[in-house]
Amino acid sequence: MKTELYKIQTLSNLHVGAGDINFDVIDNQVQRDAITNLPNINSSSLKGAFREAFSIAGEEPTNMVKYIFGGSNDEDSHATGAYSFFEAQLLARPVRSNVKSYFNATSPAVIKNLLESVENFDIEFDDNLKKELEKLSKLKPEKSKPMIFENITNALLEDDKAMFNNFDTSKLTKFLGENLALFDDGDFQKLDLPVLARNFLVDGVSKNLWYEEVVPKKSQFFFCIGKPENIDPKDYDKKIKGFESRFDKEGSKVQFGANKSIGYGFCKVSKVSL
Repeated sequence: MKTELYKIQTLSNLHVGAGDINFDVIDNQVQRDAITNLPNINSSSLKGAFREAFSIAGEEPTNMVKYIFGGSNDEDSHATGAYSFFEAQLLARPVRSNVKSYFNATSPAVIKNLLESVENFDIEFDDNLKKELEKLSKLKPEKSKPMIFENITNALLEDDKAMFNNFDTSKLTKFLGENLALFDDGDFQKLDLPVLARNFLVDGVSKNLWYEEVVPKKSQFFFCIGKPENIDPKDYDKKIKGFESRFDKEGSKVQFGANKSIGYGFCKVSKVSL
Protein backbone atom coordinates (compact mmCIF):
# COMPACT_ATOMS: atom_id res chain seq x y z
CA MET A 1 0.00 0.00 0.00
CA LYS A 2 1.23 3.47 -0.87
CA THR A 3 0.09 6.33 1.36
CA GLU A 4 -0.27 9.88 0.07
CA LEU A 5 -0.84 13.17 1.86
CA TYR A 6 -3.70 15.59 1.21
CA LYS A 7 -4.70 18.98 2.58
CA ILE A 8 -8.11 20.50 3.23
CA GLN A 9 -8.66 24.25 3.32
CA THR A 10 -12.07 25.38 4.53
CA LEU A 11 -13.62 27.98 2.25
CA SER A 12 -16.64 28.42 4.50
CA ASN A 13 -17.47 27.56 8.10
CA LEU A 14 -17.40 23.82 8.75
CA HIS A 15 -19.54 21.75 11.09
CA VAL A 16 -18.86 18.02 11.19
CA GLY A 17 -20.95 17.10 14.19
CA ALA A 18 -19.77 15.03 17.13
CA GLY A 19 -23.19 13.43 17.40
CA ASP A 20 -22.93 13.03 21.17
CA ILE A 21 -25.50 14.10 23.72
CA ASN A 22 -24.04 16.87 25.86
CA PHE A 23 -25.18 19.21 28.60
CA ASP A 24 -23.04 22.15 27.59
CA VAL A 25 -24.36 25.56 26.55
CA ILE A 26 -23.33 24.63 22.99
CA ASP A 27 -26.00 22.35 21.55
CA ASN A 28 -24.09 21.04 18.51
CA GLN A 29 -20.35 20.52 18.94
CA VAL A 30 -17.80 19.56 16.29
CA GLN A 31 -15.82 16.34 16.12
CA ARG A 32 -12.60 16.44 18.11
CA ASP A 33 -9.54 14.23 18.44
CA ALA A 34 -9.80 12.04 21.54
CA ILE A 35 -6.23 12.82 22.64
CA THR A 36 -5.52 16.41 21.61
CA ASN A 37 -9.13 17.68 21.76
CA LEU A 38 -8.46 19.60 18.55
CA PRO A 39 -11.12 19.65 15.81
CA ASN A 40 -10.84 16.80 13.34
CA ILE A 41 -12.84 14.98 10.67
CA ASN A 42 -13.28 11.30 11.40
CA SER A 43 -12.39 8.79 8.71
CA SER A 44 -16.00 7.73 8.18
CA SER A 45 -17.16 11.33 7.74
CA LEU A 46 -14.30 11.99 5.33
CA LYS A 47 -14.96 8.89 3.25
CA GLY A 48 -18.70 9.53 3.20
CA ALA A 49 -18.26 13.06 1.89
CA PHE A 50 -15.90 11.89 -0.85
CA ARG A 51 -18.24 9.07 -1.84
CA GLU A 52 -21.14 11.48 -2.10
CA ALA A 53 -19.08 13.91 -4.18
CA PHE A 54 -18.04 11.18 -6.61
CA SER A 55 -21.44 9.50 -6.81
CA ILE A 56 -23.20 12.40 -8.51
CA ALA A 57 -25.12 10.94 -11.43
CA GLY A 58 -23.20 11.08 -14.67
CA GLU A 59 -20.07 12.63 -13.18
CA GLU A 60 -17.93 9.58 -12.46
CA PRO A 61 -18.15 5.93 -13.52
CA THR A 62 -19.91 3.71 -10.98
CA ASN A 63 -17.15 1.10 -11.08
CA MET A 64 -14.65 3.73 -9.89
CA VAL A 65 -16.86 4.58 -6.91
CA LYS A 66 -17.31 0.90 -6.00
CA TYR A 67 -13.62 0.14 -6.39
CA ILE A 68 -12.43 3.05 -4.23
CA PHE A 69 -15.22 3.24 -1.65
CA GLY A 70 -16.82 -0.21 -1.67
CA GLY A 71 -20.47 -1.17 -2.14
CA SER A 72 -23.22 1.16 -0.96
CA ASN A 73 -25.70 0.28 1.78
CA ASP A 74 -28.46 -0.47 -0.71
CA GLU A 75 -26.28 -2.89 -2.67
CA ASP A 76 -25.70 -6.52 -1.90
CA SER A 77 -22.02 -5.92 -1.28
CA HIS A 78 -19.89 -5.63 1.84
CA ALA A 79 -16.64 -4.70 0.12
CA THR A 80 -14.78 -2.03 2.05
CA GLY A 81 -13.15 -0.40 -0.95
CA ALA A 82 -9.56 -0.35 -2.17
CA TYR A 83 -8.64 3.01 -0.63
CA SER A 84 -8.06 3.48 3.11
CA PHE A 85 -9.05 6.92 4.43
CA PHE A 86 -7.39 8.22 7.59
CA GLU A 87 -8.87 10.96 9.76
CA ALA A 88 -8.23 14.60 8.87
CA GLN A 89 -6.28 16.38 11.60
CA LEU A 90 -6.03 20.10 12.24
CA LEU A 91 -2.96 21.79 10.79
CA ALA A 92 -3.71 25.51 11.24
CA ARG A 93 -6.64 27.82 11.97
CA PRO A 94 -7.23 31.58 11.85
CA VAL A 95 -7.18 33.66 15.03
CA ARG A 96 -8.30 37.24 15.55
CA SER A 97 -5.82 40.10 15.78
CA ASN A 98 -5.83 43.85 16.28
CA VAL A 99 -3.24 44.43 13.53
CA LYS A 100 -4.46 42.12 10.74
CA SER A 101 -7.73 40.53 9.79
CA TYR A 102 -6.35 37.25 11.12
CA PHE A 103 -3.19 35.26 11.82
CA ASN A 104 -2.73 31.68 10.69
CA ALA A 105 -2.14 29.80 13.95
CA THR A 106 -0.57 26.42 14.64
CA SER A 107 1.61 24.88 17.37
CA PRO A 108 4.82 22.81 17.68
CA ALA A 109 2.86 19.66 18.59
CA VAL A 110 0.65 20.00 15.51
CA ILE A 111 3.69 20.29 13.23
CA LYS A 112 5.35 17.32 14.95
CA ASN A 113 2.16 15.31 14.43
CA LEU A 114 2.27 16.07 10.72
CA LEU A 115 5.94 15.05 10.49
CA GLU A 116 5.25 11.84 12.41
CA SER A 117 2.48 10.95 9.95
CA VAL A 118 4.87 11.52 7.06
CA GLU A 119 7.43 9.27 8.75
CA ASN A 120 5.05 6.55 9.94
CA PHE A 121 3.35 6.12 6.57
CA ASP A 122 6.51 6.50 4.46
CA ILE A 123 4.98 9.43 2.57
CA GLU A 124 7.07 11.01 -0.16
CA PHE A 125 7.66 14.56 1.02
CA ASP A 126 9.86 17.45 -0.06
CA ASP A 127 13.11 17.27 1.95
CA ASN A 128 13.63 21.04 2.12
CA LEU A 129 10.07 21.62 3.33
CA LYS A 130 10.48 18.84 5.90
CA LYS A 131 13.64 20.49 7.27
CA GLU A 132 11.89 23.86 7.61
CA LEU A 133 8.94 22.24 9.38
CA GLU A 134 11.31 20.47 11.75
CA LYS A 135 12.94 23.81 12.60
CA LEU A 136 9.51 25.36 13.21
CA SER A 137 8.47 22.47 15.47
CA LYS A 138 11.51 23.07 17.70
CA LEU A 139 10.56 26.66 18.51
CA LYS A 140 9.01 27.08 21.95
CA PRO A 141 6.45 29.86 22.36
CA GLU A 142 5.86 30.99 25.92
CA LYS A 143 2.50 30.35 27.50
CA SER A 144 0.03 33.16 26.69
CA LYS A 145 2.64 34.71 24.35
CA PRO A 146 2.06 33.51 20.79
CA MET A 147 5.00 33.85 18.44
CA ILE A 148 4.73 35.85 15.21
CA PHE A 149 7.36 36.26 12.50
CA GLU A 150 6.75 39.88 11.49
CA ASN A 151 8.18 42.68 13.60
CA ILE A 152 4.85 44.28 14.52
CA THR A 153 4.57 46.13 17.81
CA ASN A 154 1.61 45.78 20.16
CA ALA A 155 0.10 42.89 18.20
CA LEU A 156 -2.62 40.95 19.99
CA LEU A 157 -3.73 37.48 18.92
CA GLU A 158 -7.07 36.67 20.48
CA ASP A 159 -6.41 38.24 23.92
CA ASP A 160 -2.68 37.54 24.12
CA LYS A 161 0.22 39.86 23.34
CA ALA A 162 2.35 38.42 20.56
CA MET A 163 6.13 38.11 20.68
CA PHE A 164 8.30 38.60 17.58
CA ASN A 165 10.72 35.90 16.42
CA ASN A 166 13.02 36.45 13.45
CA PHE A 167 12.70 32.85 12.17
CA ASP A 168 12.34 32.99 8.38
CA THR A 169 8.97 31.47 7.40
CA SER A 170 9.14 32.37 3.70
CA LYS A 171 9.82 28.75 2.71
CA LEU A 172 6.70 27.64 4.60
CA THR A 173 4.26 30.14 3.15
CA LYS A 174 3.15 27.97 0.24
CA PHE A 175 2.40 25.05 2.55
CA LEU A 176 1.09 26.75 5.71
CA GLY A 177 -0.08 30.10 4.36
CA GLU A 178 0.78 33.69 5.18
CA ASN A 179 0.63 35.51 8.54
CA LEU A 180 1.90 32.49 10.45
CA ALA A 181 1.70 32.40 14.24
CA LEU A 182 2.96 29.72 16.61
CA PHE A 183 1.08 29.11 19.86
CA ASP A 184 2.09 27.19 22.96
CA ASP A 185 0.62 23.68 22.60
CA GLY A 186 -1.69 24.07 25.59
CA ASP A 187 -2.87 27.51 24.49
CA PHE A 188 -3.58 26.23 20.99
CA GLN A 189 -5.71 23.39 22.32
CA LYS A 190 -7.72 25.83 24.43
CA LEU A 191 -8.53 28.27 21.62
CA ASP A 192 -12.30 28.62 21.37
CA LEU A 193 -14.12 27.93 18.14
CA PRO A 194 -16.80 30.32 16.88
CA VAL A 195 -20.29 29.57 18.18
CA LEU A 196 -23.22 30.66 16.02
CA ALA A 197 -26.79 31.15 17.16
CA ARG A 198 -29.35 29.30 15.04
CA ASN A 199 -33.13 29.62 14.98
CA PHE A 200 -35.62 26.76 14.80
CA LEU A 201 -38.59 28.01 12.80
CA VAL A 202 -42.09 26.56 12.61
CA ASP A 203 -44.29 28.20 9.92
CA GLY A 204 -41.94 31.17 9.93
CA VAL A 205 -42.15 31.64 13.70
CA SER A 206 -39.09 31.28 15.94
CA LYS A 207 -39.63 28.44 18.40
CA ASN A 208 -36.19 27.86 19.81
CA LEU A 209 -32.74 29.46 19.73
CA TRP A 210 -29.86 27.00 19.72
CA TYR A 211 -26.09 27.22 19.41
CA GLU A 212 -23.71 25.50 17.01
CA GLU A 213 -19.92 25.27 17.10
CA VAL A 214 -18.06 25.66 13.79
CA VAL A 215 -14.51 25.40 12.51
CA PRO A 216 -13.92 28.80 10.86
CA LYS A 217 -13.19 29.32 7.20
CA LYS A 218 -9.48 29.47 6.26
CA SER A 219 -8.71 26.57 8.60
CA GLN A 220 -6.45 23.78 7.31
CA PHE A 221 -6.47 20.03 7.90
CA PHE A 222 -4.24 17.24 6.62
CA PHE A 223 -5.12 13.59 6.03
CA CYS A 224 -3.75 10.49 4.35
CA ILE A 225 -5.15 8.00 1.85
CA GLY A 226 -3.69 4.52 1.56
CA LYS A 227 -3.82 3.18 -2.00
CA PRO A 228 -3.08 -0.24 -3.53
CA GLU A 229 0.00 -0.49 -5.69
CA ASN A 230 -0.89 -3.69 -7.54
CA ILE A 231 -3.68 -2.42 -9.78
CA ASP A 232 -3.56 -3.61 -13.38
CA PRO A 233 -2.56 -0.69 -15.65
CA LYS A 234 -5.46 -1.46 -17.99
CA ASP A 235 -7.88 -0.85 -15.12
CA TYR A 236 -6.42 2.57 -14.26
CA ASP A 237 -8.79 4.62 -16.43
CA LYS A 238 -11.87 2.79 -15.14
CA LYS A 239 -11.03 2.56 -11.46
CA ILE A 240 -8.52 5.25 -10.51
CA LYS A 241 -8.15 8.07 -13.00
CA GLY A 242 -11.46 9.78 -12.21
CA PHE A 243 -10.51 10.17 -8.56
CA GLU A 244 -6.88 11.16 -9.03
CA SER A 245 -7.55 13.71 -11.75
CA ARG A 246 -9.76 15.73 -9.40
CA PHE A 247 -6.85 16.54 -7.10
CA ASP A 248 -4.41 18.31 -9.33
CA LYS A 249 -2.54 21.48 -8.33
CA GLU A 250 -5.78 23.47 -8.29
CA GLY A 251 -7.50 21.00 -5.97
CA SER A 252 -11.10 19.90 -5.88
CA LYS A 253 -14.12 21.41 -4.11
CA VAL A 254 -15.87 19.05 -1.69
CA GLN A 255 -18.45 19.74 1.02
CA PHE A 256 -18.02 18.08 4.40
CA GLY A 257 -20.39 17.82 7.32
CA ALA A 258 -23.83 19.25 8.00
CA ASN A 259 -25.82 22.30 6.87
CA LYS A 260 -24.67 22.20 3.26
CA SER A 261 -27.77 24.08 2.13
CA ILE A 262 -26.56 27.20 3.96
CA GLY A 263 -23.02 26.94 2.62
CA TYR A 264 -21.28 25.11 5.45
CA GLY A 265 -18.39 22.75 4.82
CA PHE A 266 -17.29 24.05 1.41
CA CYS A 267 -13.61 23.06 1.15
CA LYS A 268 -10.72 22.80 -1.28
CA VAL A 269 -8.92 19.46 -1.20
CA SER A 270 -5.45 19.15 -2.75
CA LYS A 271 -2.88 16.39 -2.90
CA VAL A 272 0.46 17.43 -1.42
CA SER A 273 2.84 16.90 -4.34
CA LEU A 274 6.62 17.04 -4.40
